[in-house]
Formats: sequence, C-alpha cells, structure tokens
Amino acid sequence: MNDNLKILVVDDEDSLRMSLVSILELEGYEVMDAENGFKAIELAKQEDFDIMFSDIRMPGMDGTTTFKEIKKIKPDIIGIMMTAYALNDLIVEALNSGAFACLSKPFEIDAALAMIKDIVNRPFAVVVDKDSKAGVTFVNSLKDCGLKVTACNDEKLEFLGKHRPDILILEAASEDGQTLNILNKIIKLIGTLPETILVVNKENQHLISEAKKLGVNNFVDAPLMTAQVFDILGKDKRKLNVALIDDDSEEFANLKKELIEKGFHVIVYSGYEKLLEEIKNTFFDVAIIDAQIETNICDIQDKIKKAFPNAGVIYILNDDVNAQTVKEKGFFYINKPFEIEDVINLINKILGK
Repeated sequence: MNDNLKILVVDDEDSLRMSLVSILELEGYEVMDAENGFKAIELAKQEDFDIMFSDIRMPGMDGTTTFKEIKKIKPDIIGIMMTAYALNDLIVEALNSGAFACLSKPFEIDAALAMIKDIVNRPFAVVVDKDSKAGVTFVNSLKDCGLKVTACNDEKLEFLGKHRPDILILEAASEDGQTLNILNKIIKLIGTLPETILVVNKENQHLISEAKKLGVNNFVDAPLMTAQVFDILGKDKRKLNVALIDDDSEEFANLKKELIEKGFHVIVYSGYEKLLEEIKNTFFDVAIIDAQIETNICDIQDKIKKAFPNAGVIYILNDDVNAQTVKEKGFFYINKPFEIEDVINLINKILGK
C-alpha cells in the first residue's frame, strides 16, 4: 500500500463526517468525503482510494451495499464500517464481504487512527499466478486472515514496480528457466527480491539452489496451504481465526457477531468433517464445537489435533453426557447457556493473551 494513503469517508451525518475528515487530514492523509453511497461510488470510479470509512445506516443506500459496490470497482480497497445501531445482519454481511472491521459510534478517534496504523503495518503480499485466477480461493483465504494481498500473472509483473510487495508467493513453473526468469525480472524491477516463498514439487527441487543464489529463503512443497504462509510470516501479521462448528443456533450466531466485532476472523462449519475437507485453504487458532451435534468427542479431538496440532478446542456442553469425558481428558469446555464474554475470555486464555 502507498505511504500516502487516500481515504474516503462516507456518512450522511455532516458533523461527524467533516470532523473525521479534518482529523484524518491533520494526520497527513489525503481525504475525500461523500454524504451518501451513490456519491461514494461515483468518487470511487474517479479516485484510487486505499481505505473507506462508511456509516452502515444511511438513507437511499446502506453502507454495506455501498462497500460491496465499491469493492467491484476497487477490489483492494479496505473497508472500515461505522454504526451507532445494532444492525447485526448488515454488520456481519459487510465483514463477510471483506470489510476489515466495524467501529461502534460514538468512537474515540484514537481507535480509528490505531486501526489505520494496524492496516498500514500489515505486510503487502503478491501471489504470482499463471492466470491471476487459479488461486482465487487461496488469495481470498489470505485476505480473510487480514493480509493485504493481490494476484498478478507473470506477464504483468510491471505492477510490482509501482506497488512493491513485502512478500512474494510464487509457484515454480514446469520449465526451470521460466521461474528463474520471473525472479530475475522482479529483481530488475525493484532492485532486490522481497521476502519470497517459492512453492516447489518433486520435479523441480533442483531449482532450490539457483533460487537461493537470487535471495529466496523460503521453500514450501506443493500444494501451499494458507497456514504455511503465516507459519513463515508470524501470527502477528494476521487476524486470529476461530472456527465455529454448530447447528446454526441463535447463541452461536450472536457469538459469531461478537467475535467478528472484536477483530477475529470467524469460519462456520456444520460439522468437523467439513472443516477437514477444506484443510488446504483454512486453518484456525481455536475451534468452538457444539457437543450436541458431535457424538464422539475423543475422536473429534484426535482428528482435529492431527490436522491442526497447535489449535485449541473448546466444547460447548448441552448436558452431562460429555461432561465427564471432557473433564477426564482436560479439554476446554463451557456449559450452556453460556455468556459470550466467558467464551472470549477462554479463547484469550488459550491464545495466551
């Protein structure tokens, strides 16, 4: 992302909008504003914004719809939603559509500035893809975890000269020379290789020695999984992931909303088998499982721990059927009905926060 951030503020409340604009300008950011979603969309067609602050509840077009329409025009824009109302569905829809976070009005301006700083400090990654589309699911999973990331094909590497990445993810091509040519072209464009992850398979292991000479330090066997990227970058470069495995209950829906608002990335599954099916493009720090829909807790624990050895698991108990098992095994658990704050405290305990 550019050092000189361009920010769009969208809010039908004139006093708040202009106040936020003034403060952001004093902080050195280039800022434009719009009093409704329609004007915001027109501005997005003309200007290259990095971040958008948008109220959710606005007449004519709500902020969530505005954000989704602007994302079609500027896919890499980062959205920060604002609301003084308990608009649960619109908040969750915006966050599920890629908004970075939601601020509850009234908010301290320091919270908004800290959020911008957090966004700026997150590394910018580029996935070099043969057709820029084959890794859509992979790229989206990186975005969901809070990484600033885009994809470009090997014919459009000039993009890197204007938008220098902190991280480069490249899958080795079938032809040895092509991979080395791409790396050399990037060095010519930006002077040196950024932190580079080269994905190799058994046919091109011999590329490793040549790539090391060019400055590549990270080599991963294909297929590359999302979790491996953050194993290299570190946990502080991403959002913390929580997997919810439940039967779509109201309690879990409220828990999901609260976790998202606190900055977690939440993934919902109807059963742990679904989670394991998507192991390539998902990972989590903590899984919260409704014990009522899963009968063999020990079997679940073994399989999840085998796939995600560093993850914590919390069981939500509905009755005494599984209570003895979780206590004997020392598993983390909470009884229904539960307080959301108790679940969050247990998550933080597992994460060592």
